[in-house]
Amino acid sequence: MDAVFRYIDEKCGGVPSPVNLALPLSETLIRIVDMHGLSIDDAREAFKYEAENYFPFPAGECVYDLAETAFPTGDNRVEKRFIVAAAKKTLIENTMRAASSNGIKLASIEPSQIALERAVSFGNGAGGSCAYIYAGIDRSVLIISWRGSGVFYNNLSGLGEAAAGAAKSGGDTGAAVSFSCAVRSSLQFAASQFRSISVKRGVLFGPSASPQLCKILFDLLTLESIDLTDVMKARGTDLKDDAGGWETALGLALR
Repeated sequence: MDAVFRYIDEKCGGVPSPVNLALPLSETLIRIVDMHGLSIDDAREAFKYEAENYFPFPAGECVYDLAETAFPTGDNRVEKRFIVAAAKKTLIENTMRAASSNGIKLASIEPSQIALERAVSFGNGAGGSCAYIYAGIDRSVLIISWRGSGVFYNNLSGLGEAAAGAAKSGGDTGAAVSFSCAVRSSLQFAASQFRSISVKRGVLFGPSASPQLCKILFDLLTLESIDLTDVMKARGTDLKDDAGGWETALGLALR
């Protein structure tokens, strides 16, 4: 971690302003939690006794934060829920220590899932529900959004560099089919948990996204449409996305 911040400091010739940082998909978990009747401050305090019910580590070993979100419960009713993000405390402490030792101030730390959701949905969240499918090299994620707020996040395996290249060039489809099956299973699980949310539209993006993968997803899923989008071009940037990861940086910039 120290080497990463040292590299950033050297390449930038110093970082005078505080920066936003996103934790890797593999290092963070997000859950939607119902703590009926509690204010956000009371919920933040009460959740430390509930953390082990939602995350695979006790409250004493994690850092978490939460925010209010609207959640549909059927019959056109909406209830207040809390979106909770958590990561291992040692990761957060090591990250902050490494940044400080290299003279870099952190303005915020958030999950990559949130940054990716912001990058792909920014300015387009007023509608109904949508499944955002981020196809990454090492890790991927399925995000179900309802009226602009994420209500379901599920981390998935990436397609790998070779498989991603094959998908874009029209080569072997094995990894793309496996990935699509994992997305289908995640959507089915989400549907069993949130019966009041009907997802009919999908958006595919990320470094492993391709027309071929989009077609395979459409054939396997029950969505009425899946749009393939280049997030960087949609935001009017000239940055190349060959290495992947620019979507996360864009999401941080849009905070």
